[in-house]
Amino acid sequence: MKFAVIRNDTHPLRDRIAEEIIQKCLQYDHELTQPENGITFVLNLTSIESPQFFRRRSQAIFVFSLVFAEKPAEDFRSVCYTTLLHTLSNLVLCVAPNKESYSNRINGRYEIYCTTLEGGFYHFPFDADKVYKTIIPIAGAHFAIKNEFSQDLPTRYWKHSPVVDELKKYAKELDELGVLPTPFPLREVLSEENIKHLYTLFEMKGLSYGNLSAREYIPELGDTTFWMTARGVNKAKISKIGRELLLIKDFDYEQGKALVSVPTEYDQEARVSVDAAEHELIYRVFPEVGAIVHVHAWMQGVLCTRQNYPCGTQELAAEVLSMLHQTENPSQTAVGLKNHGLTITGPCLEDIFHRIRGKLIVQVPMFT
Repeated sequence: MKFAVIRNDTHPLRDRIAEEIIQKCLQYDHELTQPENGITFVLNLTSIESPQFFRRRSQAIFVFSLVFAEKPAEDFRSVCYTTLLHTLSNLVLCVAPNKESYSNRINGRYEIYCTTLEGGFYHFPFDADKVYKTIIPIAGAHFAIKNEFSQDLPTRYWKHSPVVDELKKYAKELDELGVLPTPFPLREVLSEENIKHLYTLFEMKGLSYGNLSAREYIPELGDTTFWMTARGVNKAKISKIGRELLLIKDFDYEQGKALVSVPTEYDQEARVSVDAAEHELIYRVFPEVGAIVHVHAWMQGVLCTRQNYPCGTQELAAEVLSMLHQTENPSQTAVGLKNHGLTITGPCLEDIFHRIRGKLIVQVPMFT
């Protein structure tokens, strides 16, 4: 892979650590070059106090921002997540002295705190090889989050259906269970210009967490048709088909896009959840699955993916499918997404909620 390094300022310790990461990338035969030379990822050297972003030309370029903190603050997770958004990064790597170093003024002992867009927040003692093995699988991932709309939704589905009514009902219950946070207020962090850039790259103007989908067979549209919540909306307040709820009729994996059926009047900026590829793959492979719920929560005893792939990538979808194949009953189970949450399958939403009530752990455990 080709990569570039963007130096927005200077910081001796951060830059020394950056050089170790760069040398590790070169050791593994990655090529350091300029941003215009077909790069795959960027190491963006910036700061928490004055975070700068790299204006990537396509979503296929991954941005890893490296910053330094004198010490972890009480709200360090929030600080790192805000830095992630300000820098429009896929991952923020924050260097900070470990507790022993800070307390005893010992030099040279540092932690790397990793923050992901999905809410992952984990850390480990700095080791250039460990950092390399953290970022490279992400840099090699492929997003599948585009949408292609067709105004061919049969009129009988323009307002509601029994499945749509079920989705509205159970989305509200997720909110009551405390595992469906309201959308992140991007406009409190990003300028309108940056939000426009974010929409151009990822077709999203907001962040929200968790999603639901349910199969509804519509023969004139295809064999694997299902409803799914849209991205960036409050899932507890679903009201309109073609805006908060969309019908997926197929998926083009080569182009990385969901084929979406909408009524003649629909929100042209609406986009289905970034997890659409994962859900479509599950429905296609396991015909007995009638509904899927994704939450940023946890359950005891679940199998878990090994790599922290970003939401909306084909690699995450494939790994979730692999985990499901390893369970006793893939069509009625739950698997964990590392440092992220759960994907839960069932024959219907009622079955899923019957199984998860009282069992969800709101705090997702973090693993290195």
